[in-house]
Amino acid sequence: GGTLTTGELTSLFTYVMSILQSLMMLSMIFVMLTQSAASAKRVSEVIEEEPDIVNPEQPVYEIKDGSMAFKGVRFDYGTNGSNGTHKRSALYNVSFSIASGETIGVIGGTGSGKSTLISLISRLYDPSEGEVLVGGRNVKEYDLTALRSAVSVVLQNNILFSGSILDNLRWGNPKATLDDCRYACHLACADEFIDQM
Repeated sequence: GGTLTTGELTSLFTYVMSILQSLMMLSMIFVMLTQSAASAKRVSEVIEEEPDIVNPEQPVYEIKDGSMAFKGVRFDYGTNGSNGTHKRSALYNVSFSIASGETIGVIGGTGSGKSTLISLISRLYDPSEGEVLVGGRNVKEYDLTALRSAVSVVLQNNILFSGSILDNLRWGNPKATLDDCRYACHLACADEFIDQM
C-alpha cells in the first residue's frame, strides 16, 4: 500500500525466512527422531541376537596341523518363502582333502560358492549337510577363537585402511611384532612388493 520502505520490506523477508528455517529445523528434528527410533530398534535386535554358532561344551583348543577335508558338504543360504523349501544349494556334495602345507587354487565364476567354501572352514557358517575337517577334526569340535585364529582368509576384495603398511598388517593381531609381520608377508609372497615401497 506504499507504507513500507525498501528497508522494512527487506527486514520482513529476512524475518520470514528466519522463521521458516526454524520451522524446517523443527520438522527435521521430528524426522530424525523417527529415523533414530527405527535405527535404535535395529541395533537393539543385533545386540540381543543369540548366535547360532557357539562353542561346544568341551572345545578343542589345539589344532594339530593345517590339513583340511570336506566330506559330502552341502550348504544352503536359508529357506525359500513360507513353504520352507530350500533354495538351490550354494554347495552340493563337495568332497576333497588338502594335506598340511599343500597349496591349491579354487577357481569359479561369480556366485559359484568360492567364498562360501572358505567361510565354512573358519566356521562363519555351518554346513547344512556333511563335515568340514581341519587337522583331522570336525570344525564344530574346536573353540571358535582358536579355530579362527588358526585360519587366515584373504578375500578377493582387498581393502587398505588409513595408516602405514605395518598398521594394516597388525589389523588382525595388534600385538604382532615386526618379525611376525615380516614372516606373514613372506608366507603371502608380499614381502618383495612391500620392500619396493
